[in-house]
Amino acid sequence: MMKNDILNTKKIGYKFYFQDGDNQIACFGSFFTGKEEVYINDDLVSSKRSMGLKSKHQFEFAEQSYQIEYEMINMLTGKVESSFLKNEQLLEQQQQTLISLIKNPTQALLFIGGSFAFGFLSGLVGYVLVSTIMGG
Repeated sequence: MMKNDILNTKKIGYKFYFQDGDNQIACFGSFFTGKEEVYINDDLVSSKRSMGLKSKHQFEFAEQSYQIEYEMINMLTGKVESSFLKNEQLLEQQQQTLISLIKNPTQALLFIGGSFAFGFLSGLVGYVLVSTIMGG
């Protein structure tokens, strides 16, 4: 088991594990910030923020080329597919949904309520900015 086991963190997000021989590849993607991290054997090898429907992490390890790809399959259910490639060859794919990751009903309600509130406030701020700029 890795020292920085991302599956044991309290962060809410997508968590994927892949295995390549003795090497464990652990991936985390935050629901709230869009921050994605990829670890090999406890070492951070790639980190970035992504707000799109697709994301790609490319990195080298032990003279091999690796790639982790994320794709949002269904925004309504929060279904994400993660693909693990080595030297441009697909080794494994995994899928997770937001609903299956949130086990605590209170946490699920807070997440859904927070998402609606964030969306409402973002829309309101956008409307106010546009109407102010346009002089309306």
